Amino acid sequence: MPSPRAQRLLKAADRLEETFMIVALIFMTVLTVVQVVLRYGFSESLVWSLEATMYTFAWLVLIGMSYGVRTEAHIAVDLVTSRLSPGGARMFTGIALLCGLAYCALMIYGSSQFVELSMTLGNNARDIPLRRWVLTGIMPIAFGLLALRLVQAARPVLWPRAKVSDAR
Repeated sequence: MPSPRAQRLLKAADRLEETFMIVALIFMTVLTVVQVVLRYGFSESLVWSLEATMYTFAWLVLIGMSYGVRTEAHIAVDLVTSRLSPGGARMFTGIALLCGLAYCALMIYGSSQFVELSMTLGNNARDIPLRRWVLTGIMPIAFGLLALRLVQAARPVLWPRAKVSDAR
């Protein structure tokens, strides 16, 4: 069972994740409505709105991956595991966890290299007055969060005596 401090940190991460997704959806919706009204009502536009919406959506997807794992809102295919013994299902889950963690590790490494290169080059975004690394810096963070959520989700399956509430 995680320590009380670890539990508080995980709960704070949960709330931060949820708050970010709410704010991102509201921002994208309001910005798109404003852009449509400006374009069709006033023949004006915000040059940066498409790029801002695109980056916000990318951030939303990246954070949404870990949220989907945490809340079990993803598609679960248990065709194989439902036909296995409990030990076989645990082994299969362990292999799936290792594959998921390997993917996260590769993405953390690759995206860190990409962000570092963006920092070195000093590229700006096309229409937003920010450095590109600021806008793409979420990638290694999001895959680190996804790795944490994968471990949390697998814990009760791999160690059946662990309660679901212990993992959160």
